[in-house]
Amino acid sequence: MKLNTRIYTKNHEPKYFKNGILKKQTEYTQLDMTQMMSNLTPGETMEIPEAYIGKNQKLPARVIIHRLTDDQRQTRLKNQAIREKKKGIVMKEKSKHLMGMNVYITNTLPEEVPTDYVHSLYSLRWQIEILFKTWKSFFEIDECKTIKKERLECHLYGQLIGILLCSSTMFQMRQLLLEKKKQELSEYKAIYMIKDYFPLLFQDTKVGTEELLKILHRLYHLLKKNGRKCHRYKKMTVFDILGVVYKTAVKDRQVA
Repeated sequence: MKLNTRIYTKNHEPKYFKNGILKKQTEYTQLDMTQMMSNLTPGETMEIPEAYIGKNQKLPARVIIHRLTDDQRQTRLKNQAIREKKKGIVMKEKSKHLMGMNVYITNTLPEEVPTDYVHSLYSLRWQIEILFKTWKSFFEIDECKTIKKERLECHLYGQLIGILLCSSTMFQMRQLLLEKKKQELSEYKAIYMIKDYFPLLFQDTKVGTEELLKILHRLYHLLKKNGRKCHRYKKMTVFDILGVVYKTAVKDRQVA
């Protein structure tokens, strides 16, 4: 949610006119987000009960606040300083202070996604962005000349087969690297290197299984050396997040 979005809660002691009509301006109480962030410790997550968002309509929503760690906040401020210098703008100090937290709006229910998991799950959204970025950057799936419909369908089908082979190989390599070396593979770097290996893989499928295995083994070592993620700060991996959510879902079903 944007930093300038107003968040309200119901006022349990609103004021009324003498004729009994509710004073609209006292029906809701605006929350002080700076104070709320100060009440949280770095890395802590909390949910605002019965929250309403928007200056005019006051829409009911499930709102979760997550305070970033000090390292995360410093990284965000450095990136903001670069943007300010590049665009010639200056952000208000209050807005910079609020950059130390993330505010999420979700339509999931608490029993479906517990409050503590919302921030971790939301961080997975970047996986979708990476997926489309690789499709466009490496496979150029969004570019095509003016051709007949049948030829376009063949072209698109061929590109999707290539994407499937790359993704399948990448996920297998990623799992192996995590299990054996406790390292997380960068999807973007991995897809780029695996696609470069396509001609070799295609040639060795004609030769035999042994040659194909040699190429895959060579590719694994290349990915291990040059395809790892560079974490600026300690955080859960994609597998950690999905594993936690999966275990929670199974536990909830067993309890039910």
